[in-house]
Amino acid sequence: MTINKMGTGIAHSKLILIGEHSVVYGQPAIALPVTILKTTVTITSSKYGQYIENNEFRRRLDLMGDEFEGIRQLIMRLLAKFHSSKMPFSLEIDSNIPQGRGLGASASLATAIIRAFYDFFDAELPQKDLLFYANFSENITHGKSSGIDVATVNSEHPLWFIKDSTIEPFELNLHGFIVIGDTGVHGFTSQAINIVREKLVEENEKTQNSINDLGQLATDSKAFLMTDKLKEFGHVMNKAHERLSELGVSHPRLDNLVDTARKNGALGAKLTGSGLGGVMVALAENEKDAIRISQHLLKNGAKNTWIYSF
Repeated sequence: MTINKMGTGIAHSKLILIGEHSVVYGQPAIALPVTILKTTVTITSSKYGQYIENNEFRRRLDLMGDEFEGIRQLIMRLLAKFHSSKMPFSLEIDSNIPQGRGLGASASLATAIIRAFYDFFDAELPQKDLLFYANFSENITHGKSSGIDVATVNSEHPLWFIKDSTIEPFELNLHGFIVIGDTGVHGFTSQAINIVREKLVEENEKTQNSINDLGQLATDSKAFLMTDKLKEFGHVMNKAHERLSELGVSHPRLDNLVDTARKNGALGAKLTGSGLGGVMVALAENEKDAIRISQHLLKNGAKNTWIYSF
């Protein structure tokens, strides 16, 4: 077996364009790869120890915190696969994907680590192995994962997703810009899911109608995304945010950024991901509008923004 002195792996981010929460109940969702946000992992040989580091810390693998258990277990399994469980190494993480914002940071990190280890050991990486190991890590990090995050950070195309049924790429034909705005608030997926579950018990018919509406909006969105109907998709985004707010998963900072975007030229704006914080997305017709929306989001509480062209 060939061992290189260095191995590198890269993976991009993702966001749920539409279908948050309703996807839990069998409705479709659309996920978008976000290639401007990336994680790079570099593994190098060392004389002693097994260390993980980024720009904030350097820790021994066996002393990583609970939040990194999925990653620790992944690394241990990869080392065992290559019969190198005791091998000393340094694993450096360089990422501009914010944690806990629904942008697939953990799936991107797991994917980059897998690619780096296979590169380090100069081994071919079959797609099925990549997805298996990445979902193994995600299931530890988040509990039973749907697989949408791992699939999207490994896709160059938008994905049409139906839980336990369908994950398929489709061609995007939309000319516009997405502005991503970060509230700076850590989202809590499990809490948001529980809120919707409780609403289904307390207000079953109203909540089920909102879930069904979100599913129909996702279906409409796929057609708009494939036929360059920018304004129609913006209108769908606005409706989706209203339905998500009815489900109780928005947040004052999200609503503030969504309103700011709409007042400054966005064709549509909504939360993305689980809500209760995290990030929002706004749709702009051109780059000039996107820059203006981004600037106003930053003036009105966004901790960071990113502009992404379709």
